[in-house]
This record gives sequence, C-alpha cells and structure tokens, in this order.
Amino acid sequence: MVVAWFVIGQATAYTRKVLARTGREVLYAPPLLQIELASALMKLAHRRKITLSAISEILTEFEGLDLVIDRTTPTARKIASLCRRYGLSAYDTVYFELAMRLQLPLAANDGPLVEAAQKAGIAFS
Repeated sequence: MVVAWFVIGQATAYTRKVLARTGREVLYAPPLLQIELASALMKLAHRRKITLSAISEILTEFEGLDLVIDRTTPTARKIASLCRRYGLSAYDTVYFELAMRLQLPLAANDGPLVEAAQKAGIAFS
C-alpha cells in the first residue's frame, strides 16, 4: 500500500484515502514496512520503472509522514500461531498482530488480510 502513495500508476482511491489520514492522525506500522518499502522501490528501479534518485525522494517524503514505527516485535511463536489461525502469511500477520495488539483499525487492500480482520473483529479502515 505504501508504494502506491508515491509511485504513479500504483494509487487507488483507497490508498489515497489512507495517505490522507497521515495528516490528520497518527498511523502505526511495524518495522517490516520499511523493509518492504525499500524492497519494492529497488525492484521498481531494477525494472526501470523509477530512478535511483526517485527512490531517495520517495524515502525523504516517507520519512516526513506522521507514522509511528512500533518497535515491539511479536515472537515467532505468536506469528506462527496467528498465521495458522487466520490463514495469513507471516508478513501479513505482522501487520495484523500490530492492529490486534494496539486495538487499531487495519488499513489493508489484501483480500486475506481483510478477511482475517473481519474474522477477528478488527476494524478495517
């Protein structure tokens, strides 16, 4: 979702709505978000969809957002348990666990993650 905030052609009405929230409220994310963002941007650069200088500009803009990177990492046992219970990947489970633990709405456009949030009674934004 975060890549869609910065890369033309990736955005949807939903991703724009979530981005607009960063100016009005604090959003929380796991450290994994930074890894996934860097990975996605490097893949786009490798495919010549964006330039290396664009990556720097995107990361500067990202760093200026009102995001709180939650430093509490769930244990591997907790992640595996939630993966099994809700049928999620370990990566999706990290976001899911954060929303569950902090009792915050989950911003996602991934089908299984949305389904798991509904099943767990986590608000979806």
